[in-house]
Amino acid sequence: MKIPNAKPFFPDDDIDSILCEIKNSLKSGILTLGPNVVKLEKEFARYVGVKYAIAVNAGTSALEIALRYYDLKGGEIIVPTNSFVASANAVILAGGKPIFVDIKEETLCLDPDDVRKKITAKTRGVMVVHLAGLIPPEIEEIKEICDENGLFLIEDAAHASGASIDNKKSGSLGNVGCFSFFPTKPMTTGEGGMITTNDQQLAEFAKIVRHHAREENEYRQIGYNWRMSEIHAILGIYQLNRLDEFVEKRNKVAARYAEELKNMNDLSLISVPPNIRHSYWKYPMLLNSMTAPKLEKIFLEKYEIVLGTVYYPPIHLQPFYKEKFGNKPGMLPVSEDVLLRETCLPIFVGLTDNMIDDVIMAIKKELK
Repeated sequence: MKIPNAKPFFPDDDIDSILCEIKNSLKSGILTLGPNVVKLEKEFARYVGVKYAIAVNAGTSALEIALRYYDLKGGEIIVPTNSFVASANAVILAGGKPIFVDIKEETLCLDPDDVRKKITAKTRGVMVVHLAGLIPPEIEEIKEICDENGLFLIEDAAHASGASIDNKKSGSLGNVGCFSFFPTKPMTTGEGGMITTNDQQLAEFAKIVRHHAREENEYRQIGYNWRMSEIHAILGIYQLNRLDEFVEKRNKVAARYAEELKNMNDLSLISVPPNIRHSYWKYPMLLNSMTAPKLEKIFLEKYEIVLGTVYYPPIHLQPFYKEKFGNKPGMLPVSEDVLLRETCLPIFVGLTDNMIDDVIMAIKKELK
């Protein structure tokens, strides 16, 4: 049986309850921006520890709305090159210019030293990506850099629902947080996203813009059809209720991998400081003896195990960004080296002990 890299999980009891809730929603005739969306927003804001949460149709939409609030007008936003391409796309779509920074090999997250080097008179903000579910251990240093330079800090927390540092949840650490609820993320609404903030004006802006920028019967700006449906919100309510349980399960899988693989010479594991709770959307590791694509091919063909990646090629070397900005190999050497050697083991709530055994056995057969 093929072992996927990631997979959504709904307990049977939840499925029965969800179907009942969906039936009630269909009978009510209210299918978007109704009571379930409001409930999810309130409960998610309470969970994260912020005043406001605004539900949208995708994590990418959350990023673009948040960035649009700051009226970029060509301003520069510092973005780690190691992220899904949507992080940089949202900057461009919101009227800004992404300035790519390198990462730290130890965490795969952005390097604060490179952030300092890339700040110019045009810099408006910094986007920090909690890669694979890991909040950068240097988040306080990054916040200080932003404060010293009058920059806003946006958290791309697409991977990091349920993650925390010093008991502070992802999405509460910057000016605004943006989450994805894609099917394989730590919690899912099928498709969906969330904006979190303590800024009342930003929250009001987001609520207007997600609904075609309608203010009563007037339209003072361009908006989007980026609402969340009631059915998606119902899924989210049940998933949020299980989020801590799900993250705990992911951490148990990660601990098993770490214990079994800690003494292998052909790979390096990503260490997590004790003050951080990783949400483990992915379980990344670095290969020391071969490239990730080679190992991924071996695993799929010999063992029917799907390995993942976060992310190769890095954004600055994607064709669009090479052509638009003239980016060339060698600009961000750590990312370019590390990400070619980075691969991700399967990790999801429904992963069984036998599946974990199979993954570990395959690793030990192919690597030393």
